[in-house]
Amino acid sequence: MIKYSLIAKLFNYPQGDYSETIENLNKIFLEADISLLEKFKLPFQHFSLNREADLQEYYIKTFDVNATCYLDIGYVLFGEDTKRGQFLLNMKAEQDKAGNDCGTEFADHLPNILTLLPKMNDAELREEIVVSILIPALNQMLKNFRTEGNIYKTILEILKDILESDFQNSQYEAFQFPTENACAGSSSCGMDYSLLKRKY
Repeated sequence: MIKYSLIAKLFNYPQGDYSETIENLNKIFLEADISLLEKFKLPFQHFSLNREADLQEYYIKTFDVNATCYLDIGYVLFGEDTKRGQFLLNMKAEQDKAGNDCGTEFADHLPNILTLLPKMNDAELREEIVVSILIPALNQMLKNFRTEGNIYKTILEILKDILESDFQNSQYEAFQFPTENACAGSSSCGMDYSLLKRKY
């Protein structure tokens, strides 16, 4: 599960040296799936060759200025709907229970959810969060990504592949977004909140 904490670092605002993180991910991908290593070439170069200031500018353009996608999973799922508030409360409770420091970001911020996964003692709940919430959210984020060739889109694709592999054959149901005819986009869409088997 350590790979999720390593990937989480790539989705945080760029600070410091990434050489150890990148090397560790390279080793994990080499042992797990050579195709992942091939996909990781461009992100590897991005974090290895660019200066910190350039990494920060790229991050800001992707997620803040004319944001290509949003990293707060509850917002991706529920938009401005009040259901996001309940989702945030539930995620905050799980973050606190696991002792996972969310820093200045929300409990549903993608890096915070990724660092939570290895710290959870309840394997069943972890599986539910991944299958019912995280994978559908990643699919929606990728669907709405407006910039082709963006490094973070590639990392999202890699993350989705890993999660689907690690949690395949799950009995949990993925959330279903409303059809495009019923809703214009993820920022204003809610999901069928009653579909979840637990509190999410």
